[in-house]
Amino acid sequence: MNERSSENGSPPGSSQVDLDTWRILKKALRTGLSDRGIVVGDEEASLVTRFMLEQIETSGLRVVPVKPTSEMQRAIKQALDDGNRMSIAWVKPRTKQRWRYQAAVEAAPNWRRGYLLDLGLDGGQPKA
Repeated sequence: MNERSSENGSPPGSSQVDLDTWRILKKALRTGLSDRGIVVGDEEASLVTRFMLEQIETSGLRVVPVKPTSEMQRAIKQALDDGNRMSIAWVKPRTKQRWRYQAAVEAAPNWRRGYLLDLGLDGGQPKA
């Protein structure tokens, strides 16, 4: 049995990568605003960053790393696994590329999970 994603679809051990991704995006926004003379607190930066990223996703875009993570590489390799596809012999190469790309995007770090972890929540449940 090989190790795949957990029940909620997140790669195992991805929470720190998600948190790091969220903090990098938030820091980039705060730095950009401070370069223009606008100083915001940590809570306001979180809200503005979250709103900005939600608007990006509403437009059909997704923030993913330029260099694929190991989880993304693993998902690309497993995208055409015979266990995942009934028959891939007849599928065009372009469709196979789309499957690989979609698997990589789904395995990419998720800023939403990082946002929840940064708030002290883990999967919507407050930490004790």
